[in-house]
Amino acid sequence: MTQPIATDLVLEQQGLVAPGTRYQCVLKGLDAPVRLDRFLASSFPLYSRSFFKRLIDEGSATINGKQTNKQGTLLKTGDKLLLIFPKEQVIEPTVVAEQTNGIRVKSLESHFIIIDKPAGITVHKPHSSYTSPTVVDWLLLHHQDIAPIGYIDRPGIVHRLDKDTSGLMIIARTNHAHAQLTALFKNRAVHKTYLALVQGHPPASGIIDFQIGRHPFHRNKMAVFNCSVPNSFSQPDARVRDAVSHYKVLAYYKESALVEIKPTTGRTHQIRVHCAALGHPLLGDLLYGNKSPIIQRHALHAQRISFPFDGTTYEFTADMAPDFAAALLAVQQEIKN
Repeated sequence: MTQPIATDLVLEQQGLVAPGTRYQCVLKGLDAPVRLDRFLASSFPLYSRSFFKRLIDEGSATINGKQTNKQGTLLKTGDKLLLIFPKEQVIEPTVVAEQTNGIRVKSLESHFIIIDKPAGITVHKPHSSYTSPTVVDWLLLHHQDIAPIGYIDRPGIVHRLDKDTSGLMIIARTNHAHAQLTALFKNRAVHKTYLALVQGHPPASGIIDFQIGRHPFHRNKMAVFNCSVPNSFSQPDARVRDAVSHYKVLAYYKESALVEIKPTTGRTHQIRVHCAALGHPLLGDLLYGNKSPIIQRHALHAQRISFPFDGTTYEFTADMAPDFAAALLAVQQEIKN
């Protein structure tokens, strides 16, 4: 297929488009129809397909004068495309510094950074209108060299933690590291260990291998698809994926337990969904469980991470976040009273 022509308004030297740009073109030279998201990703290689997916979902794409919300819309020669890039959401550096000052650098390596993320900070903007400071904002403030690494809308990011999960993350500092670490995660060669406080008393150890997919009715939730699990769904769609978590109980308390969890896969909300499916949701998890009087977020902490990189095996550990440690102390006191 002939490469489509799409050069209008592109900042030629950087491959970037100015915020708020109304990108317009008439498609030429197509031998066959091409998907809208693929056309945009090939035309603007520094942007990810997920970046364009969000723009399309938000109604920023128009074809022949008609708005489309489908990233798979087929384009053909002669179609007129209009795409409105998001306006720049400017966050004052002082605001970023104040609201992300809990992030700590555990190790600064030549190819990557290991950070300890506190709960309450999102890794990168979930949509273009999101205005709270993120880990990416912190990176761009303190480590500007990461700006061109990986995807333009989430530089340096090779994996994520939920906003209210605390603990360790790897940030790529070079494109070499971004490629290598992305491959390691894909091949399940990055080993992560989490600590969780859960409701009730689960069995002493086990393997949870329930498939996970998007909840069919609540789009901000994930769900288990396994007919043998109560309240799960048995009609998975194509996006349901295998998910495996190994766990062992470190201590039982009066009405809760401290659990060590090692996920083999890295699905969205995996540990939270798996624990809830067992009947033992995380303390404080409002999405999959209940409010807790001892912790104001889901009690999950990424404690340890290890991985091979350029012939060396690295391992890092993070102390419990203060609110997690306080919650643990509270449940320990329950058993004594």
